[in-house]
Amino acid sequence: MPRAIETTDRSAYYTAALQLLRFVEARAPSNRRFGTDADALWSTFAGGLKTCDRIDTLLRDADVQWPGAFGARSTFGLRAVAEDDAYGADWTSLDPMDGEKTWKTAGQGDAPSSPAEAIAALEAAWERSSSAVPMPNVGPTTKLVLGGLSAVVSAIHLFAQDDALSWPEQVTVVADAPAERQVAAAAAALLNETKPTALRLSDQRTAVVGATLVLSDDASDEVRTAAEEIAAG
Repeated sequence: MPRAIETTDRSAYYTAALQLLRFVEARAPSNRRFGTDADALWSTFAGGLKTCDRIDTLLRDADVQWPGAFGARSTFGLRAVAEDDAYGADWTSLDPMDGEKTWKTAGQGDAPSSPAEAIAALEAAWERSSSAVPMPNVGPTTKLVLGGLSAVVSAIHLFAQDDALSWPEQVTVVADAPAERQVAAAAAALLNETKPTALRLSDQRTAVVGATLVLSDDASDEVRTAAEEIAAG
């Protein structure tokens, strides 16, 4: 179930989202998100807007290009927000001081250069870590239901290695915790998909017929129960 958004969760979300954005920008540079050209463009456009507004603008834009991968709606399971809206009208952004700090910190060091490095950056932002989980044989027609951060990460690594697989068509992720939800949603951008991750809260239990269940030890009891029910068909 979605929970109240803590300040630390909000900060972790933004830090992780910016690292994901650095990854996709490094993969296919646009020169409008980071760097001197992007800074000049923002200075021309900004007016009275702050750095926190710049961050939200960039993430909204990226969430359109990779549906659901960057917005707070996916990460926090915001039910009253339209699927094509990254935040919704009631979202509270970073305050200006935290926005400056988050932007400056995000730009330090090299951008993630692979899905594995990007996932590591997302996990670091949330102070979480995953471990390898054995995966079944997966072909283009295999359906998976995943529960637990480690199961999600292991599946992303698998799909990143095989262009014949389709993450949005084959995978359903059950997750309540924002860290797990953000990593799962990020798969659309990590794998350069044009459709969002099929992402459910533990009280959304519509069956996936013929699915294979993959659970990791870090799945919560609620997620575990829901994923088992969904995969049972």
